[in-house]
Amino acid sequence: MRGLNRASSSGTPVRARITAVRAVSAFVVPGLRHRLYGIGTLVTRALVGAGLVGVVGGVYVAVGAASGLFLPDVDRIGGLIAALCAGALFQPIRRMLRRHADRLLYGSRGDPVALAAELGSRLQRTDPSDGLVAALEVLREGLSVTGAAVRFPDGRPAETRVGTLEEVARDVRLVWHGEPVGRLLIGPAGARRLPAAHGERVIAALTPYVADAAHAVRLVGALRRSRERIVTAREEERRRLRRDLHDGLGRSLSGMVTSINAARHSLRTSPEAAERMLVELRSGMDGVTGDIRHLVYGLRPPALDELGLGGAVAEMAGPGVVLETRGELSGLPAATEVAAYRIAQEALANARRHSGARTVRVLLERGEGGLSVRVRDDGIGVPAGRRSGAGLASMRERAAELGGSCVITTPPGGGTVVEAVLPVNLNVEI
Repeated sequence: MRGLNRASSSGTPVRARITAVRAVSAFVVPGLRHRLYGIGTLVTRALVGAGLVGVVGGVYVAVGAASGLFLPDVDRIGGLIAALCAGALFQPIRRMLRRHADRLLYGSRGDPVALAAELGSRLQRTDPSDGLVAALEVLREGLSVTGAAVRFPDGRPAETRVGTLEEVARDVRLVWHGEPVGRLLIGPAGARRLPAAHGERVIAALTPYVADAAHAVRLVGALRRSRERIVTAREEERRRLRRDLHDGLGRSLSGMVTSINAARHSLRTSPEAAERMLVELRSGMDGVTGDIRHLVYGLRPPALDELGLGGAVAEMAGPGVVLETRGELSGLPAATEVAAYRIAQEALANARRHSGARTVRVLLERGEGGLSVRVRDDGIGVPAGRRSGAGLASMRERAAELGGSCVITTPPGGGTVVEAVLPVNLNVEI
């Protein structure tokens, strides 16, 4: 009987321990799985804290024991050395323990460092237009959310989405080198084990990569739209030339042929009528010559070939415009000359029509950075909030077609400044 009582009394603590373990497991496991009560963060910090206490304490004891062996007569120096060693190793050990604790609880998929390395590797192997999708896939898998998307500020290009995004749980602003490029939308969490704090670290680690990919997508979209505009403008110019040649010059030449045949038949029977026809034919030839000059001027201003860029701009500007040239303006690519001439022409037209300027200055300067075209007036300037018209847009597009830039600003002193920088070494077909 005593043995039975002794066995039953010894089994009670065992059963109590088993019950306690089951109770803790029933509380901890669902909490880790469903992020209840922030228990995942608590467990992570507990593991890191316990590891820090053990490792730092072990380092302190080991250094203290070593100093006691080698410096038995100087106790204060040994304790100080042990404390300095433990303090110097505190932060690196904490980071290492937190990384290992994250991998122990959540696996390698939840490690921000591992996810960032994987995303960087995928972006290097992916086309820039598909890089944003790859970044969102890695972020969605790392956070174990239902979906993620990037919404661009102007609606172009269209929203890029991975997974399902019926509800937005997080809205993160994406910035690329100080320039807003869109919003990162993150859906609610699915079945996952990652706590909120760990998710914040994943978001912080992957957001810069997502911003880079979003900026690349915007650049690809802008390049595609620019090419579409170039193709459209080229086809419209071809249509205009065809219409002018067919309806204008073609009909004029056909009428002249008819007049020549009629004059030839009337030359013997009615010399007076033939004379009148030849006079009318001569007048018609003057009209045809004007049409040809108009077509040629539409393709390339003849003054550029006759006078060069500086002389052509001076002739086009007329009196009242101060022109200054710097550098050698000869030998420029034909596309650069035409773009510079058209930009200066449009800027001068805007200054005459809208600015009310008394003085207009034009500077053509060729330097190492390319050909600079600067048109400045002392008019009223560009009103704040005014939408760009077709003229301003055409100047920017002409510069962008060559890989240059065109900026229209209103300086503090008033007036308007149009400054375009065009490349002088073109290795592409325009």
